[in-house]
Amino acid sequence: MLVNTLLVADRGDEPHLKDHLRLITEPPPPLPDAATCRVAVIGLGYVGLPLVLGFAKASRAIGLDISKSKIEELRRGIDFTGEVNGEELRVADADFTTDTYALREADVVIVCVPTPVNSHNRPDYGPLLAASRTIGQHLKRGCVVVFESTVDPGTTEERCLPVIEQVSGLKEGVDFYLGYSPERINPGDPTRKLADIKKIVAGSTPAVTDFLEGLYSRVVNAGLFKATSIRVAEAAKILENTQRDVNIALMNQMMALFDKMGIRSTDVIAAAGSKWNFHHYRPGLVGGHCIAVDPYFLVDAGRRHGLAMELVAAARAVNEQTPHYLVEKLEEQFGARRNGLQGARILVLGRSFKEDCPDTRNSKCFPMMDAMWNRGAEVFNFDPVAFDDHFEGGRGTKIIDDPFAHGPYDAVIVTLTHTVFRHQFDAATLVSLAGKHAPLIDMRGSFDSPEVRDWFRYWRP
Repeated sequence: MLVNTLLVADRGDEPHLKDHLRLITEPPPPLPDAATCRVAVIGLGYVGLPLVLGFAKASRAIGLDISKSKIEELRRGIDFTGEVNGEELRVADADFTTDTYALREADVVIVCVPTPVNSHNRPDYGPLLAASRTIGQHLKRGCVVVFESTVDPGTTEERCLPVIEQVSGLKEGVDFYLGYSPERINPGDPTRKLADIKKIVAGSTPAVTDFLEGLYSRVVNAGLFKATSIRVAEAAKILENTQRDVNIALMNQMMALFDKMGIRSTDVIAAAGSKWNFHHYRPGLVGGHCIAVDPYFLVDAGRRHGLAMELVAAARAVNEQTPHYLVEKLEEQFGARRNGLQGARILVLGRSFKEDCPDTRNSKCFPMMDAMWNRGAEVFNFDPVAFDDHFEGGRGTKIIDDPFAHGPYDAVIVTLTHTVFRHQFDAATLVSLAGKHAPLIDMRGSFDSPEVRDWFRYWRP
């Protein structure tokens, strides 16, 4: 009698009764085979692309991205991020596509889209929710949906999951399964690739967590850590990046204070580092799409829960101010010889947000160059590693391919030290770029030598 009643209700407009009927008549589908299941990855940047290639070793994988030009490059064996080489792309058993219909073939869908902040430093969930809608449109029963994008705790289950369920008409735990495994890729680091970094996994149930442990063991050699919940896994990743941001902010503030005292912060750090439990961080420009962004998610989460998150917010403010501190330091180096930066020809070496990484997203070189240009300087930038696929600032900066063709300069700033810089520049080449006693700010201290010190008005943190 109960089944007959539900069958009649199923022809009406009571979706909750439909779900109840499916629970009675159709058991939840089994989890896929972790060793051989087909994986689709949404978002083919630093995180998503290595995942696709890793999973493609056991079964044909699917790489989905909204950028047609990126897909065309990948099909030709070109990866602008430099995380994988052309041969790896050419031999990979992977389908690179912009066609979202391909998701219907996937047993597992992994989301690796950006999670930026807007102009008010509030979280922008747009890419994440757009990916959730796309998944909902093509989700098949039994599929496991895994999010890797860095978010504040609760986002996966409270923002993304409802969208997937609404669009698909399916229910998590009944028709499909949910998981979270935060990305830990370190762009530009050849010693720590995907396989070399321990992975956190968490599922909506212990069985899903166990499945994710088996799934990611296909691509990770460093081991898996099973978090107690999806929210714990989300919080762990955002804490990792926030801890680094806070520690670098401390070093940046010490850099300013110690400089006023006539001592070098890196000398102080070296001395303090002689103790076994000192943590080695150094001052610098904190940019990129992770460390300079993720703490704002915590600040926003704190606001929603009635907490000010003063330490996190203060660290962000210090690191955002550092580019302007360097501009003021440059003016100080010029001294009374000229009217501030007005008319000064300044060469900036470095544009990407970190060494040996082409990514320029949220690079703090841009606000630094904007500030110099606003003060009347003529700014030149040289970075053979950087890949500019969007506007980040530097509107008055001249991007050059040959720093020697545009000199001499009145000052030089080295924001970071790509490997190619260490090969291309030595004391003799640096001296040829500028006149005697020109300021040289060397943020990494990579060119500290008697010859450079004798020629330039040299400063390093």
